[in-house]
Amino acid sequence: MMKQDPILDEIRRVRHHLSAQFDHDPVKLVAHSMKLQERHRDRLVRPAEVDNSVNFEVLEKNLEREE
Repeated sequence: MMKQDPILDEIRRVRHHLSAQFDHDPVKLVAHSMKLQERHRDRLVRPAEVDNSVNFEVLEKNLEREE
């Protein structure tokens, strides 16, 4: 049996309470979340642009250090 975690218990309690407000209907819950997101758009954090290019020189140096 798993050990009780009060933080997880609280998260589950709040999540269940929120779900109950929308009759445990995920479509209603997501619609509500999207409305909140739109209403508070100015508070959202946008992810930074990610540079997915590979710097092979740095990669080779890191591999050499590991050997």
